[in-house]
Amino acid sequence: MLLKEVFNRGPNLYPDKLAVIDGKRMFTYQEAGERHNRLANALMGFGLQRGDHLGLLLENCAELIEAHAAGAKIGVAVGGVNYRLSPKGMKGMIEDIGCRVLITDQKYIGIINSFRSKLPFLETCIVVGGEADEMFEYEAILKSSSPQEPKVLTEPNDKAGIIYTSGTTGPPKGAVATRSITVNRVCHSAIELSLQPGDRYLQVLPMFHIALHVALGAVFRAGTLAILGDWDVKTFCQIVQQHQINKTTLAPALLNFVLNWPDMNRYDLSSLDLILYGAAPMPEATMRKAIELLPNCRFIQGYGSSESHTAVILQPDEHAVVLGGLVESEERKRSCGRAGALAMARVVNKDGVDVKPGEVGEILIGGGTIMSEYLNKPEKTAEVLKDGWFTTNDLATVDEEGFISIVDRKDFMIITGGENVFPAQVENILFSHPKIAEVAVFGLQDETWGETVKAVVVLKPGENASEEDIIDFCRDKMASYEKPRSIDFVEVLPHTTTGKVDKLLLRNSYIPEKQNKI
Repeated sequence: MLLKEVFNRGPNLYPDKLAVIDGKRMFTYQEAGERHNRLANALMGFGLQRGDHLGLLLENCAELIEAHAAGAKIGVAVGGVNYRLSPKGMKGMIEDIGCRVLITDQKYIGIINSFRSKLPFLETCIVVGGEADEMFEYEAILKSSSPQEPKVLTEPNDKAGIIYTSGTTGPPKGAVATRSITVNRVCHSAIELSLQPGDRYLQVLPMFHIALHVALGAVFRAGTLAILGDWDVKTFCQIVQQHQINKTTLAPALLNFVLNWPDMNRYDLSSLDLILYGAAPMPEATMRKAIELLPNCRFIQGYGSSESHTAVILQPDEHAVVLGGLVESEERKRSCGRAGALAMARVVNKDGVDVKPGEVGEILIGGGTIMSEYLNKPEKTAEVLKDGWFTTNDLATVDEEGFISIVDRKDFMIITGGENVFPAQVENILFSHPKIAEVAVFGLQDETWGETVKAVVVLKPGENASEEDIIDFCRDKMASYEKPRSIDFVEVLPHTTTGKVDKLLLRNSYIPEKQNKI
């Protein structure tokens, strides 16, 4: 299947059906299809050709979907820029993409102009939602372009998209998905979420990341795609109630916001029947609360990355088996699932041999959803793509039935007094404390022990606890060397755009400036 057919299916089969809800704007599939074609022709008019790159500096909006559709139709690779970066970070990402044309929201005009003269390859800027000198207004170029689909020949191995890693362990890298890989990811999402034309899917997570391909699964199946521009718990609840949303994707931290929002019960969220969650582990206490407060809703866990998409899936019935007490294995209780529809997964030791059940190894992902390369980084690509497998840097166990249980990232493992401590396991225990809303555990250098265990805690609203209270809670629940040696209390933890706690930023904030520069 050609990538453009992901976007053509709705207009061809359901032209009068509601395709997109973006705030007060709504488009049928016929209207959306015409906008896709108009943008594709406009981009060709600016000189973009097959193999070129298009940059996007946009928050979640209909225009972001339109840009990917246009790129699919004219053979142009689309790279999304993380709008939450500093201006320096944005500039670096745009340089890496090397885009001749950039589509940006009006709020970023000043930032773009501050460094545009230093980007000689950037020939054209298009503004969404406003006007600016030496930039083209988005709606104006659509009105002046043809609604007919352009005829451009493409190949399955042409680049389709560039998705940047979240940067939790180092500088972001652009993971390239070819046209065939993108089609696989879209189909994989449609299969695993059982997406149907009658679905109303709410896109919450930023679409410059892998959440894009789940949203495109809804587009491919001709469902209605509702778009949340930037996270706000009240707006989320309003959209679900107003538009009878039945499927969405949330990071655990965002779901936690909804569940603990005092006004949640003022909104009717009963239409929700499926939530995909990922980017971070879901504490059991949060999951049980979600099932209590959203009784009509089923839950799917997705494990993956910018490089692999949501390759490992834990389906709703598999959640029920664990939460119903039908399994005794602690590893199974922590499982993120098994390889999904168009992916493969293994857990291997340092020699590349599959581990035995219960042994800790590294997760490898294979199949049709893994990236083709890191943009402009052949050496980094060679480090992680080996014999058709992507090495995730995530440690896990696997049981006899193929259920994978995350232990932690290699980079986050703490070695204290010669013992290995996996922060995720410590965090899972701390999450069971009735007063803790969120927690991050990491290692800090120590002259005596090599590293010590540090915890940073966010308490639930109105709760109080001391460092001694939390450490006492841990005493009979983990080994002595696993217990946090010190605990700080904060109002909020830093998060990446995908909902993960930004441990790199957090840990660096505890490192003296001199040490940080080494």
